[in-house]
Amino acid sequence: SSGINAEYGKAVEFIQSNKIDIILQQTLNDLYRSQPKNVFGYLSEELDKYASKPTIHVVSGYNVKSFHSDLERVSVEITCHVQNHQEVLESASMGYNNADDKMDLDDMKAVNDALQGVSIMDQDCVDEKMGSVEVSPSIKLSVSTAVFKSNAKLQKLSALDLYGRQFSLSEKKMPMPIVSIMSSGKQAPGKNNISSLAIMPKQGVPFEEGMQKLESVFKAVEDYLKKKNHNIAPALSPLGAFLVSCDKPEQMIEMLKEAVSELEIQAGTDFFIVLDCLSSDFHSEVAPGQGSAKKGQPQSTSRHRYDWIEGQTKPTEDMVDFLEGLVESEGIIGFLDPLHPDDVEGYELLASKISSKCLIFSRKLTPHTSPVFRLHTTVSTSLNQLQELDRPSTILEAAVFEEGETMLSDLTLVSGCGYVMLGGLRGDRRALYNRVSKLVQQHGPLPNVSDKWIFKEYVPPPAIAEAES
Repeated sequence: SSGINAEYGKAVEFIQSNKIDIILQQTLNDLYRSQPKNVFGYLSEELDKYASKPTIHVVSGYNVKSFHSDLERVSVEITCHVQNHQEVLESASMGYNNADDKMDLDDMKAVNDALQGVSIMDQDCVDEKMGSVEVSPSIKLSVSTAVFKSNAKLQKLSALDLYGRQFSLSEKKMPMPIVSIMSSGKQAPGKNNISSLAIMPKQGVPFEEGMQKLESVFKAVEDYLKKKNHNIAPALSPLGAFLVSCDKPEQMIEMLKEAVSELEIQAGTDFFIVLDCLSSDFHSEVAPGQGSAKKGQPQSTSRHRYDWIEGQTKPTEDMVDFLEGLVESEGIIGFLDPLHPDDVEGYELLASKISSKCLIFSRKLTPHTSPVFRLHTTVSTSLNQLQELDRPSTILEAAVFEEGETMLSDLTLVSGCGYVMLGGLRGDRRALYNRVSKLVQQHGPLPNVSDKWIFKEYVPPPAIAEAES
């Protein structure tokens, strides 16, 4: 009898110390008032509110091959303590922008030392700790992304909904798509060093309608290149665009126009051309005053040189004249990285000539350009920085080498960015576009972030303004 009483006393103490009696009574009262159809489903959800939050047990890493080369990548997987047991939640292997961004399994020890026992629901805490761990940016972003996806799974939310909750990016609006068509530059044969050609729809059309137009152009270019190559399908670049050999940039534009000639649509009217110059690939520096000058013109004072055609190195002023000529003759609506980010005077000159009629973007923000944004380091850091940008004039861009992760597609709908550049429509990029299309169909027709081009007004700096006055 005394043993039974002692055990009873322990049971009462356990129940009362954990407030089980109070919680059950309150839950049963609420259950009776609500009288839901799924009684035990209701009880499960209500009692789960009192459960301990899941914590990270181990962050595992597995070697995988990149989609684009024989480089070793790491797929990160999160295992958590959930409801008194261990559960594998989500994994991620993020894209990268250059082959120097190595991922090493040995880095996972430092990751686990930092994250074991941390709440999987606290993205900011996870990302803060990852910020101080000395591992590659791809490891940091992959871990952060796997935690974000695990958090969404536990809360029974899509990545789209969790973006809205955690980062106040809830208003769904569509950016204007920029689709990569042809890749050339340093990655392809020929003397042309301009990296790639992309297209975007005309102003004001809904996202899906614009994509249909761009897809028809993409298919026409594919058929055109295949016909030129004796019915052999053109090779793809990592961007999911067609690799083409050119000796000058204008050849990409000429091929595009020839390809769509039978569709009865025109560049500059039904769709618009964007050139991703990636000028850092063909940039060099000299001492000011060195190099050849145009006949009858003074020597260039710029130290920056560009050979957009291999072997023909020219100063900034010539590069600006070339770009301005493309705007005038070919109706180019936008340039990405048209000059090196350190060429501040060059951007000043370029903006003074074309900013009222052409979009100028750079991946490293400079005066007179609009930003190009990519996810980097961690989810929290990336999105906090995104919110500080002038998002309607920003391009949301996928990584150079995507690895099949589609979370960027969810961000597309709530980022507030005016433009999105996911690459071409073939290869691994197709998954990104398919995900966006599915989300748009689920959430119905969505308004555009902007229905007009957002040109940046050129304002000369004080020194130039004073000189002109």
